Amino acid sequence: MHFKWICFAVCAAIVALLVLFCCWRCYCRRKARRLVREQRDYIKIREINQALGPFGFAYYAGKDIFCSLEDAWQRDFGYGKIYDTMAPFMNMEIDCEPIYFHYGGKRWLVEFWKGQYGITTGAEIGIYWHEGGDYEIPPEELFYHCVPQEQEIPMRMALYKNGKLLFGRNQRHWWLTGFVLGEFSYPGELMLETSITLEEPGMLEAFLEGCYNAGYRQEDLHVRCNTVSFCFYHPKQEQNICCCRLYQRYIQWQNRHNCKLYDRVSRPFTRTVDKLYYLMKAYPRIFALLTKTGRAALGKKGKRIALERPVNLRTWNNR
Repeated sequence: MHFKWICFAVCAAIVALLVLFCCWRCYCRRKARRLVREQRDYIKIREINQALGPFGFAYYAGKDIFCSLEDAWQRDFGYGKIYDTMAPFMNMEIDCEPIYFHYGGKRWLVEFWKGQYGITTGAEIGIYWHEGGDYEIPPEELFYHCVPQEQEIPMRMALYKNGKLLFGRNQRHWWLTGFVLGEFSYPGELMLETSITLEEPGMLEAFLEGCYNAGYRQEDLHVRCNTVSFCFYHPKQEQNICCCRLYQRYIQWQNRHNCKLYDRVSRPFTRTVDKLYYLMKAYPRIFALLTKTGRAALGKKGKRIALERPVNLRTWNNR
């Protein structure tokens, strides 16, 4: 008899806790919705960017995208083939197009990316160099430094999905990026229209030679003054796939699921800034998905890789 009463008391306590938890969650959601309605946009953007800043990214309200900061800590870690190889394990299903060339006694890398980065669809352009004179080593086996500020170049990108423009950017940079939150895409649906301006004629010629070596033909490239433009749709080079097709499909299934989860949870709002602010206040764990997938997650793991390769990297100052 006592055992039955004990079981009843335990069940009643569990039910009471569940009711209290549901009431608390409802209160948090109502409070978050009220904050979204009452708070000014510049305060929302400031708080969002304070959360994203340590990962080297910010929300650009003018174009409704995420982009990399010019002074992001990733600048101290360069880039190498290993980053592209690791991409699937960071929920990234992307196409990569590295262009290698020699100029001024250095080995150069200009790389283009497009695809699905966790719960964002995006694209990137980066420029890097390797200062060693070891020309006998294949370029894909080297680890490259990010160029210093004086070597940044004007870049332009426009990302299209099935012919529809998602966003465009134009800036002098070392790592020009753009990511659309909540958009799910397959890399084959995306086309990156891009152009870079190489201010020295010798560097322009070297870059063009690198494009030809990568598989581009003269008719694929549009050269005007010192600016080279082309469309990146299907990669000309073999991709660094380190996992099976089944795992890649699982990654994309997970990315699609997370995009739907984002849309479902933030449904009371239509603007991205409101959705993000609401997630920060009501669902911080879902907001954390932004920093656990895609390029942000790769960057965090990149810290460990870079520290394991001190010979190839400049000194890192913790920011």
